[in-house]
Amino acid sequence: MKVDLLLKGGHVIDKDQGMNRTADVAVKDGKIWEIAQALSVEAKETIDAGGCIVSPGLIDNHLHMYADATDAGIDPNICLLPNGVTTGIEGGSPGVANYEQYRKTVINQSRVRIKCYISAASTGMITRKYPENFNPEYFERERICALFKKYPEELLGLKIRFSKPIIGDMGMKPLEEVVKLADSIGCHVTVHITNPAADVGEIAERLRPGDILCHIFQGKGDTILDENGRVKQSVRRAKERGVFMDACNGAFNFSIEVAQKAIEDNFYPDIISTDYNTMTMYHHPVISLPYLMSKYLALGMKREDIFAACTAAPAKAIGMSGKIGTLRPGTPADIAVFRQEEKPATFYDCHGKTMEGHSVFVPQMTVKDGQIMFRQVTFN
Repeated sequence: MKVDLLLKGGHVIDKDQGMNRTADVAVKDGKIWEIAQALSVEAKETIDAGGCIVSPGLIDNHLHMYADATDAGIDPNICLLPNGVTTGIEGGSPGVANYEQYRKTVINQSRVRIKCYISAASTGMITRKYPENFNPEYFERERICALFKKYPEELLGLKIRFSKPIIGDMGMKPLEEVVKLADSIGCHVTVHITNPAADVGEIAERLRPGDILCHIFQGKGDTILDENGRVKQSVRRAKERGVFMDACNGAFNFSIEVAQKAIEDNFYPDIISTDYNTMTMYHHPVISLPYLMSKYLALGMKREDIFAACTAAPAKAIGMSGKIGTLRPGTPADIAVFRQEEKPATFYDCHGKTMEGHSVFVPQMTVKDGQIMFRQVTFN
């Protein structure tokens, strides 16, 4: 048996298989063929991954990829593959009015696997000049339901930005109506909570298992912390019943102080994602998903938990556990290789605060469906 690609001697971190040890990874016909110590197999190409971390291809659970049609949209091929990301989850850029065009210009042109949350507002996030209209009076329920029936393999759920400047004086009604609509479709909801239009605990209590509370470490207006700097019990209860907590950094959605207090209170994100867009693409305070993963090392998370938050956890959130975010034999050969380099790093938030780190994950190679899509010139 001759395989197509053999990665030798890397430190494999794969939460799905409970693997955190040195192993070889063999790829054949676009699939993971075998993973074991000291594989003895002939390969078309053998790569020495010694001293590197070998991970399932990363899943960025929240970003904006509607390039050239929205102010925020980035090109997934350019922005994700060089960073070890093989699956991107659209965070609500299109709505029902423009999703067909999104499919033609983004999904059908992408080497990155794409799944989508669409905005409950019909036009989605077209411009930064004014926000979406989340008045439930304008929800196009029948069109949205029809779209989910047409594209059940692509569409994951509905997105609402539940912020004061967007929701205004509408109260909880927009969120309640989005959840109600999601119930009728049988899909999930992701809720943006920066500068929230209600108490974060009340928002969390409205969410169901599988829904996502997004930007959990944001520091504008009400936060996940109570008056004593502890994580609110209502937020903890939501996490315990299966609401996913997504750190989702973004340009304006992360506070070092909130994150430090929450983690000191033993409250960790289920998912780490970027909220990648034209403002954050290769710029502080985001730069890339590996850069944010490095930040969580500085915040005290274990390395294996950080990788799980970018592989197995988002795979579970989108209903693809054991299919992606894993190196399980027979699954698509989506692989990311990193060096963990000991070097100083400064991490920023949107409030002008900084935090120093000492270790960074540097991408070396990205493999998608068995094909090498990115490789550092020094990685040979």
